Amino acid sequence: MKKRVLYIIIMCLLPIIQITVEAQSVSHNTDSIQISLLTCSPGKEIWAQYGHTAIRYNNKVTGQDIAINYGLFSSDQPFFILRFIFGLTDYRVGAEPMDMFLAQYSYEGRGVIEQVLNISPKDKELIGKAIEENLKPENQVYRYNFFYDNCTTRARNMIVNHLHSKVIYPTPKGQKPTFRSLIHEWNHNYEWSQFGEDLLLGINADRKVSQSKQQFLPDNLRSDFAKAIYNGVPLVMETHELLAPQNTIINTENPLSPLSVAYIFVILCTIMMIVSNRKHKMYWIWDTILMLAAGLIGIIYFMMLFSQHPCVSLNVIICFFNPLPLFFLYKTIKKTRRQEANIWWKIWGSLIILGFIGTSFQRIPTAVLIVALFLLLHCVLHIRLDRPVRKYN
Repeated sequence: MKKRVLYIIIMCLLPIIQITVEAQSVSHNTDSIQISLLTCSPGKEIWAQYGHTAIRYNNKVTGQDIAINYGLFSSDQPFFILRFIFGLTDYRVGAEPMDMFLAQYSYEGRGVIEQVLNISPKDKELIGKAIEENLKPENQVYRYNFFYDNCTTRARNMIVNHLHSKVIYPTPKGQKPTFRSLIHEWNHNYEWSQFGEDLLLGINADRKVSQSKQQFLPDNLRSDFAKAIYNGVPLVMETHELLAPQNTIINTENPLSPLSVAYIFVILCTIMMIVSNRKHKMYWIWDTILMLAAGLIGIIYFMMLFSQHPCVSLNVIICFFNPLPLFFLYKTIKKTRRQEANIWWKIWGSLIILGFIGTSFQRIPTAVLIVALFLLLHCVLHIRLDRPVRKYN
């Protein structure tokens, strides 16, 4: 109970403390300064499942010890989820006392690893000035992008881009991963989280990525920094575990998995197809359910074509779920003529086949492929059973 009260007090005081810290000038007495990369272990919230990165600026003489955090946002922003999908989310940088930063992560049971950088006084001075400039109110907000411009890449760039020499990373071994495979390593315990992300991520998420692009993940950056060379010596001088991770990530999500939901759909669809085939007629209620569901989901995928996120805008799943069924739903219910009805079902069926071809370029969840297959079978059955005037129950 005392721990929870302390956490609430910290959260209430944090905005005030940040304003005070940001208003101070960063001390440039570089002989007494240590600059470190902070890597935080994953948390339970969906946005914390990949860990976090921050910078520590510690002046041992003046006592100025702050954490610079590029991951500040508010989920209470209007249309936050939609803004996130369309690449319109704004994050900001903030600074807080190091003990407050550690208190927050201690409450959440998350670990924090510090890598003290082995850099020159001139490097420290340049980084300190850059941090001071970045903390000015007019420079704090930035347009967030999960893969290309997030809290980890911002921290990396603040350090690496203000060094006087180039940082040399070890050459990675094996095949290059993709963005999708990288995040799958971190969310495999969360089936629905992984499923949701796979629904949103398109073709570009399955392209091979370079080592620098892999550093959007906090632990990848930590690992690369640990092996990096700068001016002929290791970039990291010391490594400390400031907090050991205490929380055990337990999957408390819905016990019904995406694949289980797909199997339920298969059972329903199989029953309806058997009945329709035996009675030689389609049922308008089942048609309406399928076409409305596919069409409404398709509207979302159509809107995603305009996303500013390059890994979201082009998604093969739009071939399975698109607004097309909404256009011929009324005609289907109103018993259109065979020729006119057939052409719509043929178009939708062709798009679904095109989507299956697209799996050569994009990894699509098995549950989605199962649903798409039975939507295709439904189209085929419609084409076969269509009559000049269909009978509906």
